[in-house]
Amino acid sequence: MPSEVCLSIQDMLTGQRLCQSSSHNDAVLAALNQQRSDGILCDITLIAEEQKFHAHKAVLAACSDYFRAMFSLCMVESGADEVNLHGITSIGLKQALDFAYTGQVLLEPGVIQDVLAAGSHLQLLEMLSLCSHYLIQLKWIFYINLLKELNSFNYLDLYKLADLFNLPLLEKAVVDFLVKHLSELLNSRPEEVLALPYSLIREVLKSDQLTSLSEKQIWQLAVRWLEHNCRYQYMDELLQYVRFGLMDVDTLHTVALSHPLVQTSETVMALINEALVYHQSIYAQPIWQTKRTKPRFQSDTLYIIGGKKREIFKVKELRYFNPVDQENVHIAGMANWSELAPMLVGRSHHCVAVMGDFLFVAGGEVEHATGRTCAVRTACRYDPRNNSWAEIAPMKNCREHFVLGAVDEYLYAVGGRNELRQVLPTVERYCPKKNKWTFVQSFDRSLSCHAGYVVDGLLWISGGVTNTAQYQNRLMVYDPSQNKWLSRSPMLQRRVYHSMAAVQRKLYVLGGNDLDYNNDRILVRHIDSYNIDADQWTRCNFSMLTGQNESGVAVHNGRIYLVGGYSIWTNEPSACIQVLDVSKEGKEEVFYGPTLPFASNGIAACFLPAPYSTCPNLQPLQVPHHKIGTV
Repeated sequence: MPSEVCLSIQDMLTGQRLCQSSSHNDAVLAALNQQRSDGILCDITLIAEEQKFHAHKAVLAACSDYFRAMFSLCMVESGADEVNLHGITSIGLKQALDFAYTGQVLLEPGVIQDVLAAGSHLQLLEMLSLCSHYLIQLKWIFYINLLKELNSFNYLDLYKLADLFNLPLLEKAVVDFLVKHLSELLNSRPEEVLALPYSLIREVLKSDQLTSLSEKQIWQLAVRWLEHNCRYQYMDELLQYVRFGLMDVDTLHTVALSHPLVQTSETVMALINEALVYHQSIYAQPIWQTKRTKPRFQSDTLYIIGGKKREIFKVKELRYFNPVDQENVHIAGMANWSELAPMLVGRSHHCVAVMGDFLFVAGGEVEHATGRTCAVRTACRYDPRNNSWAEIAPMKNCREHFVLGAVDEYLYAVGGRNELRQVLPTVERYCPKKNKWTFVQSFDRSLSCHAGYVVDGLLWISGGVTNTAQYQNRLMVYDPSQNKWLSRSPMLQRRVYHSMAAVQRKLYVLGGNDLDYNNDRILVRHIDSYNIDADQWTRCNFSMLTGQNESGVAVHNGRIYLVGGYSIWTNEPSACIQVLDVSKEGKEEVFYGPTLPFASNGIAACFLPAPYSTCPNLQPLQVPHHKIGTV
């Protein structure tokens, strides 16, 4: 059907209009293909295995760099009427010519190698891509009933084809298949696994998706493969993909360190000793993370910890939500929360920070046996690899309603209220290597109920209330390299009990309270952003759906999650999560995310890479129940 494309208003005024046929290109190509079939106006004959094929030089040169060079450069073939092609079969050449004229190629297992050879030789990249996709689909058809010999093709054949014809997509598919089914293969056909070429076993063992085997089993497989046909020349390189740091100390001693192979390699001995030192240095583990200490499969996951329920008692549970998928984050429902190991003591209005994929919890308010609540200085650390908690050194001051931030290899605790509800100006730093807190430069005034966030190695603090009950609009930044606090442009309004987060070098302040002209507390729904580079605040043209304070806050992929909180309008804690999406400038939106399993204020939240070994319930998020656009 003909179609029209208008160039501009000026062209229309002058009567000019570009009209375009949607069928012309296909019709021309179809006519050329018919001429090829009839031998009309063809100017080149290609020969493979003594079989002749007529074609048009212009068509061949248009879709193949090989033919373009042959016919346009000063080569012998450029003036020839016939060209004998070596290295490809007549079947492969026929399929290649069909593709050149129609964009289609008929593939089946019996001819795929001929087609691949022709496509590679003639540099028909689009056809090679189709072959690669076909083989990937073919592989899954052949293995629909796992590991049955349905055809002469198996994953080794496919890998050889991928390597021979440089098909990275197919090569990756073979690796992915092996990673997914390695456990079944080892049980049913171990000889095939041991026969894998080094390049393939290496990619399998280094994969982050290899979760069907424990690290001990991966070590045992690597050793079996090395001992099979005496492939010891690969030992030093292959064993570096075994994550010794994930094995327990007993296994390292009894299984790995005592093995005769290990005794012959200084490199492997060093890897195992590295893991032993790592295990011995319990407190320093977060800053000694390497590829060999991180779980193989991790998915960034929303964690919630602690909080205060309506019933007043403190929550000690740690829960995680499904991985927050970039497209399907809008969920309303409680069924997706799963529990992990709880803290030893429930607490609220505490702080969390993530360092080296470990979760740190410090301070907060706890409830004693007498029913009295007060701030504490205790701190602990959660290890997601084995779902366990460990106490770390307590802070020097008891703190609640404070800020905790991770900068490089240290944690910083800023301000807050102590056990006597006195507002603090002090700042202290935790060193994991020494498991020790030390005071650093204090704030210039006592401050609590403020918000903080770390950006590019600097700790930013906004708002808060002083010991004289003065609400603040100040923005301060701490530079650890200079041990100095610096003042920046103040916020557009005062905020306490609010949250702050950063996306793309912009700070966002959300929620919290201010005072009206009668000195009464009011909820703040406005969202303000601060450009770090320009030192400038801007009021956003979108607002929160409802006021929220005393909330947890977490950031992932350009989205800010405001978790739980307390409303001064209802005097009730909240179970809602509001999500501010600022990933696309000009398309910002605010919407409700997943619902908490209970209403809570003083709750903490963060995103942490969750290993499949301890979070087996991870599932893709589903289509939202509802989504609310820009306010």
